[in-house]
Amino acid sequence: MTSRERMLAALRLQTPDRVPIQVRGVRCWDPQWVATRHSSYRPVIEAVSEYGDYESWWQPPSGRFLSLTDEIGATARHVERTDWTETITTIHTPGGDLQTRHLTSKRGLPGMVMEYPVKTPADVEKVLSVPYVPLRDIDASGLQAERRRVGDHGIVMIGVGNNPVGHVHDLLGSELLAIWSIEHRQIVLQLIDVFLQRILDRVEQMLTAGLGPVFSMLGQEYVTPPLHSEADFRQFCVVPEERITEKVRRAGGIMHVHSHGPLDAVLEDFIRIADALHPIEAPPMGDVPLADAKRRIGGYICIEGNVQIGDVYALPTAQLVDRVKRAIDDAASGGGFILAPTASPHTEVLDELTVRNYVAMVETAAEYGG
Repeated sequence: MTSRERMLAALRLQTPDRVPIQVRGVRCWDPQWVATRHSSYRPVIEAVSEYGDYESWWQPPSGRFLSLTDEIGATARHVERTDWTETITTIHTPGGDLQTRHLTSKRGLPGMVMEYPVKTPADVEKVLSVPYVPLRDIDASGLQAERRRVGDHGIVMIGVGNNPVGHVHDLLGSELLAIWSIEHRQIVLQLIDVFLQRILDRVEQMLTAGLGPVFSMLGQEYVTPPLHSEADFRQFCVVPEERITEKVRRAGGIMHVHSHGPLDAVLEDFIRIADALHPIEAPPMGDVPLADAKRRIGGYICIEGNVQIGDVYALPTAQLVDRVKRAIDDAASGGGFILAPTASPHTEVLDELTVRNYVAMVETAAEYGG
């Protein structure tokens, strides 16, 4: 099998020639990414190039608040700090200005949102004042270019982006979303419905343009327990989102979902919204052992995971190899499994142990997963 055939077989719950190995965040097919990595990444890149099965993604433009209107603008100013660049952005809407603040690391670390645009119900009206201009006439040249780069070495997923509540989270942040789920629940539901309709429009245009077969969506982790209740998760995620997933499924597509954290209380709910689920973290980062997840949802969902990124960085190599083998033992039987770390490499430089563990993970999975 080619890597593309191998990945699609697993995503369709079939048994490929060996377990696919998707090393999240190691973009071997991207010359710019490779050229900007520290030399310590070289052995990892070589191992993934030889044995890995690539998973890239592409999405058409989305605009601000999922509207492609030109009746909205933004101005930004930058404040330089020792380790961070702070960007303060003012969004100009017909109903008034909104402000955000974001920190970008100067040392290759993940960024941080310090201020979200919506703080009050009045700010919601500013968001809703933006005219909605839907996606039309998709230019897929970027997708074709990405597919040429990846070739038969993997798949290119079509990015739906955030689910409806994920867009609400991007307006409010986790803390205010949790508070408003009690104090302003109707506003939260109103915003979820607004973004649901816009996502449905986008997916319809993607399908009409013949895009697919694998689509990706994220944002579920913002409202999984314990921050929100199981009932909240179902009302905020499952009920609206299954309309999106059903549209994809009716067209013969596959919906890939990414959701970190504890999933035990809502694991079966993902059957309604996902055909593939990454990364299903085991304790202590999550709360579902991989063998249990396979037993509960393996007949419905392709499991992608679940080698913890912290273990790749810190575990003695022999122990990491044992965990890779255990993951294959727990989830590969019967097909529908892709071995993957839970997250991307997140440091500018990889130390010797991390490099050794990445290479061992890939080589072990290639041999043992056969």
